[in-house]
Amino acid sequence: MNLSFPLPSLSSIIVVFLVLNSFDYGVNGDIVSDFCKNASTRDPQLKYDFCVASLSANPASKNAHDLLELGIISMQICLQNATSIHSYIAQILKDGKGELAAKPCLEDCLDLYEDALDSIPNAMQYFKAKDYSSSNIQMSAAMDASVTCEDVFKEFDLTSPLTKQDGDFFQLTAISLTITNMV
Repeated sequence: MNLSFPLPSLSSIIVVFLVLNSFDYGVNGDIVSDFCKNASTRDPQLKYDFCVASLSANPASKNAHDLLELGIISMQICLQNATSIHSYIAQILKDGKGELAAKPCLEDCLDLYEDALDSIPNAMQYFKAKDYSSSNIQMSAAMDASVTCEDVFKEFDLTSPLTKQDGDFFQLTAISLTITNMV
């Protein structure tokens, strides 16, 4: 007895592939963990635990269905963080705390984060419009605030009081950039 089975058609194979491929993220219902695992593998500077903790801190991330939704959430987190850092720097300057020599550095950092506060909403607008290249440019400009701020202190051979904040902001913008590059 000879049993023969028909070979699946090419269109059937393509449909199955597309269905399976659509489950890259969120197969286990945890898009944040899946994304952070993938992103930290792609970018060794991106810390998995930081990624999960920061994205999970926003309750909207629990309902995110795809990278587009997660991208907006990550950019909102960046905006909140930049606002917080900007306020923190302004308060240090207002209170006159810290070394007098650090004042020009802090003023530069305040300006840098003010620029980031302009760049992030632009990045979000471009991201929503699916102009990922322009979004990437704007988020990269925001990311530069953290790096340049640290460099300003190094230039004057001073210890930055913003190292932790700058490092966290760098990580947050790296998350947004990674999402933008993955969509």
